[in-house]
Amino acid sequence: MDAAVLVELRALMFEAMGTPADRLAHDAWRTAALDWFTRRIGTAGVRVVVAEVDGMVASAVVGEVTSLIPGPGTPNGSVGLISNVATFPTYRGRGLAGLVTDDLLRWFSSSTDVTRVDLFATPGGARIYEPRGFANRAFPGMCLSLPPHDDARRPG
Repeated sequence: MDAAVLVELRALMFEAMGTPADRLAHDAWRTAALDWFTRRIGTAGVRVVVAEVDGMVASAVVGEVTSLIPGPGTPNGSVGLISNVATFPTYRGRGLAGLVTDDLLRWFSSSTDVTRVDLFATPGGARIYEPRGFANRAFPGMCLSLPPHDDARRPG
């Protein structure tokens, strides 16, 4: 699988989410994403599904099995995460994002132990997920961006 194409689709996803162009232009995140895809594709707990049209990747989705502390909605703590859902503009409107998402949901159901699947959707993307049973949460997600740091400061 071509990791570079997945990075380009990832950039399209960030663009759709409103990421400023100057942040998308930086090579550091692209290099790190290329490395992530190169190392993680085909490993346990990660699945990448692509749709091809005429031999070219047109759409893709990434699924990861993550581990959380067990709770009422996740009795075993195993949660699926869907990310990197994107379709090149030329191929939009053909249902490809839905097809790759359906394939990924089948994988979560049949080949993993996840009890919940999470994703973050743009308003336009929500139309893909709502018919598949995804719903907004009572408590919306929040985040805090921290500056990058070198390995020397990371706890070991």
